[in-house]
Amino acid sequence: MSDKKAEKEFIAEFIEVYRSLPALWDVKCKDYTNRAKKGEQYEVLIEKYREKYPDGDKQQVINKVNSLRTNFRKELKRIRDAEKSGAGAEDVEPTLWYFDEMKFLVTQETPTASISTMDISDNEDHCDENETSVVSGLIY
Repeated sequence: MSDKKAEKEFIAEFIEVYRSLPALWDVKCKDYTNRAKKGEQYEVLIEKYREKYPDGDKQQVINKVNSLRTNFRKELKRIRDAEKSGAGAEDVEPTLWYFDEMKFLVTQETPTASISTMDISDNEDHCDENETSVVSGLIY
């Protein structure tokens, strides 16, 4: 397997593991502010990272996640800006190869209007580790 193909495969797997650890990315997850739970989930992500980079540490994992998220945000902004300028959704194709794998973050990257705390139900303040959310399209 070529190095580029192996790297892409590793990054796709890394993103999938990251997605399965909502305390690291989902601000609505009750464990998002729980340092102990986040630490446990970072350990899982570090283990995955060490499959490719045996000397990897938490800071390298944080840097990798930040890099992936920054690139995703830039691509999302580019697509939204193009659509605002009149291009149809079908005319704007993502150029970031892992864009679809990162779509689960769209709700985290979308500014929302102010919401009264009276409108928030208790159901939104939970995190089910077995629950997977798939975003089939972009949210506007």
